[in-house]
Amino acid sequence: LLWSKVYDVIIKALIAGEHPIINGMKRNLSHRTNCFELLGFDVLLDSDLKPWLLEINLSPSLSADSPLDFTIKTNVISDSLNLAGVMKFDR
Repeated sequence: LLWSKVYDVIIKALIAGEHPIINGMKRNLSHRTNCFELLGFDVLLDSDLKPWLLEINLSPSLSADSPLDFTIKTNVISDSLNLAGVMKFDR
């Protein structure tokens, strides 16, 4: 139930920002399918476990400051490239 509330906050934020994103893509890209953007969502949970969106980071930092940070961000990069359909190059 908690994750569904967090997802709801994220989806609403994406819907609210859809038009500026699409307009920026139309201005700067000749083909919609040749790029992707990684977004970082900072969500705070209050004492009642209600999620509050603090900010959305465009191109969040992927530098790692700790072993845990390295593991998390390595998985984020891997998942992002898999979702974008990037294939491993095999000679």
